[in-house]
Amino acid sequence: METISIDKCLHMDRVIFIDVRTTKEFEEGTIPGAVNVPIFNNEERAYLGHTYKNVNKITAKEEGFEIACQKLPEIYAKIKKTAKGYSKIVIFCWRGGLRSKSIATVISLMHLPAYQLEGGYKAYRTYILKDFEKRLSLPSPYIVLHGYTGCSKTLLLKALEKAGMPVLDLEGLANHRGSVFGGVGLGEQPPQKVFESYVYDKTISFNNSLVFVEAESSKIGKRVVPAYAINHIKTGIHVLVNLDKEIRIQRLLDDYMETNGTFEENLSFIKNSLTTIKSYMSNHDYNLMHEYIENGNLHDFVGLLLDNYYDPMYKKWKKYYGTFDYEVDSSNIDVAVKELIEIFNKESNIPKKG
Repeated sequence: METISIDKCLHMDRVIFIDVRTTKEFEEGTIPGAVNVPIFNNEERAYLGHTYKNVNKITAKEEGFEIACQKLPEIYAKIKKTAKGYSKIVIFCWRGGLRSKSIATVISLMHLPAYQLEGGYKAYRTYILKDFEKRLSLPSPYIVLHGYTGCSKTLLLKALEKAGMPVLDLEGLANHRGSVFGGVGLGEQPPQKVFESYVYDKTISFNNSLVFVEAESSKIGKRVVPAYAINHIKTGIHVLVNLDKEIRIQRLLDDYMETNGTFEENLSFIKNSLTTIKSYMSNHDYNLMHEYIENGNLHDFVGLLLDNYYDPMYKKWKKYYGTFDYEVDSSNIDVAVKELIEIFNKESNIPKKG
């Protein structure tokens, strides 16, 4: 059984990662694309941990060995099936300890190309956080889309990605639209570690190309955007996206109400979210918005919300950037995408400073 470093793994093709930690640990964060083949379930892991700390280390290891031995045939079969077509099987646990070592040893003895990841998942986390820090000092590779709420920035990113352009959709990775009402109909956000892994995995796939991204604040819902990404957003190439208010209203309605949640669930979410911005508007406007929601008049609700909350807030944000490098109109998505691709091609041919 051999070990392998995370740096080497991430730069190799046809590698499959096998996470042998519990389902709970896996859900809290793992290496993107990894397959969970747990040695212990959540309850077994908790029991063995308690035994190790409070009873006897040898007893904990012996009982863990007994549990694992019963599962080995099933674990081997699952890994063999999962790893078909891959040239390397990299097995990891939290710190590159007994769990991954024991399984990697067994799999190697069965003549499969198995390796134990040095330092485990903890080494992966350390690696990406250090890489995030290094990227702080690099020139920004971002073409940043700005614009009032509802001007179709996300729609443009999706269209650009469909056209084969490099796109970092931070809101998509965070499963949140980035606004007070950004979670309507989307369900839970990924854990912070998972979100960071998604961002890193996408970032290294771009191979130093320019990348389209939407202007974001430091948090998207409850998830914190890596500092290097925020820095690159601030120092990138800035494109202002313009769109008529009436079209913005309709596109917001299409986006927010056509989601996984039911119409009633989405309205309930909107009502609850509205209370969090009550202090930013007059009682009259706040009560009027509630009235619009109760009567199902979502068009006027969104219009009033734009006039009294989002647009004034964005005007302040807009002043921070001053003059934009480019402007596009998004009333016709196809035309706007062509213009953005032209900007991409033009900027790609301009030598970058630093």
